[in-house]
Amino acid sequence: MNTKQQNDVETIDMATDIAVIGGGYVGLKAASQISENGYNVILAPHNDTDVNFSRLNVPSTEIDRLKALEKEVADNTNVEILPASTLVEATGVPGNFTLKFLSADTVVEKKAGAVVVASDTAVNPLNHIYGLNPAANVVSLSELENLLASEETKKEIQTGEKTVAFLVGFAHEGSPVLMKRILNSVSEIVGLDGCSAYVYVNNIKVADDGLERLYKQCRDNGAIYFKLEKAPTVKQENESLTVSFHDPVIRKDIELNPDIIVYEESLTADEANLCLAETLRIDLGPMGFLQKENVHRLPVSSNREGIFVVGSARDVQSLSKSFADVDNMVLRVKQLIGDGTKSIPAKAVVDREKCTICLTCYRCCPHGAISWDDKAIISSVACQGCGICASECPMDAIQLVDFTDDEMADRIKEAAAVTAANTPKIVAFCCQNSAYEAGLAAKAFNYELPAGLQLIKVPCAGKIDIHYILDALVEGADGVLVLACHHGNCKSESGNTYAQWRINDAYRKLAQVGIEKDRLEFATLASNMASGFARIVIDMEKRIGQKKD
Repeated sequence: MNTKQQNDVETIDMATDIAVIGGGYVGLKAASQISENGYNVILAPHNDTDVNFSRLNVPSTEIDRLKALEKEVADNTNVEILPASTLVEATGVPGNFTLKFLSADTVVEKKAGAVVVASDTAVNPLNHIYGLNPAANVVSLSELENLLASEETKKEIQTGEKTVAFLVGFAHEGSPVLMKRILNSVSEIVGLDGCSAYVYVNNIKVADDGLERLYKQCRDNGAIYFKLEKAPTVKQENESLTVSFHDPVIRKDIELNPDIIVYEESLTADEANLCLAETLRIDLGPMGFLQKENVHRLPVSSNREGIFVVGSARDVQSLSKSFADVDNMVLRVKQLIGDGTKSIPAKAVVDREKCTICLTCYRCCPHGAISWDDKAIISSVACQGCGICASECPMDAIQLVDFTDDEMADRIKEAAAVTAANTPKIVAFCCQNSAYEAGLAAKAFNYELPAGLQLIKVPCAGKIDIHYILDALVEGADGVLVLACHHGNCKSESGNTYAQWRINDAYRKLAQVGIEKDRLEFATLASNMASGFARIVIDMEKRIGQKKD
């Protein structure tokens, strides 16, 4: 494809099979709802026992419904289940992914139009933080849940009229998801005749639906809470257990000899996420989850079109919030795949005569939109039009359809030609997702702005070529601003980083020809920062005006 074909609309055949990676209940729910919407599903559970009923944080009546869901998916002829599977290779673009799974010691290749990652969380016992050794009377939260799930072991606890002590929030900060599990267990313990529950807790995490009510119900039913700033002293000697602390309210040391101690656990990202991120070329976020804390990634998006992350794949979440993720994901899948045919105009085009297949574009594309045969190929579906590839291409072989170099040169010349009496001419290159919106808001709110200010909208700061900056100065601009998104909130993840690198390069070039560094500035803004925009441009006007005087 070359630039003269830039207005063409491409019709693409989209594969309508959807791959779901992860066989926990969120994966099952995703497979079920995708199937209900008319698509075939390839379900790839990590193992054959992904589902853990004890950690679902739902009433027992709900578990029955979820067990029915498990059977429904297993019986669904539109869902192909790859037993004990691991994704080992992923290539292609939205509508035409090629996935290779290692399933039951066999490599299986599948085509998919979209990929949904529904990995689970990992559970880590924290007994070592308290100096405890696991024993029959020293158990993790998961082990207690398993005991309470069995009528036989539950009866043993009740017959012994056990006193159960819970240690919560001292080994780590915790979360409402874990607190709900703890309170559910506390509720069951105080519901057993003769049994009592003592909860030693740092911060009570009840910021979720119904949690504060559950906390109060447990308290009203006899559970005793001790809210402490530091962990109690715990002693474990053979079968004897002691929990002691100083109560600041009654100013006395309190000691308890419980029959059972329940120590807390932490929920962390699945260890498989690291390999999934590398194989799928999606960004790894905080603490190993598959979504960065970026406003453009909510609720289920990854940095690649057609690859969605739901539930515990992207954060520690309750089952209800994970199911809401599934609903959002299904809408996105339908929007992307439709009936299997998609007509879409090109966002970026490649001049195949100029392309030398250096792979610079492939390496820098944050959206995995570029592949190659004998030349670079840009997927119209996967491309998000940021323009990083176009500005990084050493041969200028790539052009954005709406922001070609010729069009940008005309906009720069037009902006630099605008005159305002006795005031510096300032050209501001503004990312359309942040600074441009802030600039429009500053005008709408009647902030004081330089009379010689001209805004040039770009799709992303990563599209701001160093030649644009130098051209603006050559055409007569007294000052040039490059305004990008805040770090961590760039829609293209790294567009602001590329822009800052080019600014640093421009500083070096300007110094070589004797142009003051103050005439060029890089800054970051959010779209709602109208006052911040006004401050930056006024500061530049004053700085340049003083030097001109």
